[in-house]
Amino acid sequence: MYWLPRVGAGITLLIGLVGFFRPRLFLDQVGIALQTPAGWSEARGVFGGLNLGMAVAALGLGDPVIFTALGMGWGGVTLARFWSLAVDGIGLQASIAPLLIDGGLCFLFLSPLLLG
Repeated sequence: MYWLPRVGAGITLLIGLVGFFRPRLFLDQVGIALQTPAGWSEARGVFGGLNLGMAVAALGLGDPVIFTALGMGWGGVTLARFWSLAVDGIGLQASIAPLLIDGGLCFLFLSPLLLG
């Protein structure tokens, strides 16, 4: 069970690598068109750099507190997805995959707390 947070960190690392080097793979799927270098820099920073940094910290330090913090962060992302369903009018169909991914990562990181 204590290996599940490391799986979450590995997935977060992959997300970070894609976001850092190929952000268009994420942006095209959600219909975001960036038209300035500053926009691309922002996308690489948020989708790439932030996820890379979090994953490296979790894997490198291996501290349960870091895994818990990352689980809470992914929980916040999942909560934002539900909020978007309520206020932004995004359809459930478009939200299923992101909810499963974000909620799944939250579960992986928090599994030692949830499963005892």
